[in-house]
Amino acid sequence: MDGMDPASSVLILLSDGQRCAWQRRARDDDSHPGCLDFAAGGGIEPGESPRQAALRELEEELGVSGLDLQPLGEMTLDGECCALFQGRLPDSWRLGPEVDALLILALEEISAWPREGLHPQLAEWLGKGSLSGA
Repeated sequence: MDGMDPASSVLILLSDGQRCAWQRRARDDDSHPGCLDFAAGGGIEPGESPRQAALRELEEELGVSGLDLQPLGEMTLDGECCALFQGRLPDSWRLGPEVDALLILALEEISAWPREGLHPQLAEWLGKGSLSGA
């Protein structure tokens, strides 16, 4: 990992090959309410592998279980080392309380979204950087 700290969180991309699922965070969420984010994600709990955390977050946030996830690697986003995973967009899901909506959009559509409407990690992943230009 070339000196990078171990991942402390996971981010999950779900795609049907042309479009991806993007989570709109709950409007009453204490962190970036109403912002668009990866399909699911969250912290890695003690004793949990990144894959286990990704599967748990999918279940908690989208009610999806048993999905085959492929690791995409690790990267630092908004100052946090994140393990990224990709899976096939499921046919159905059940939104958890942290999620307001799941939007199915092409990468080009989400890339055109205003920076202020994106979670900072997603904005950085899309190459939009921070509001301060850092």
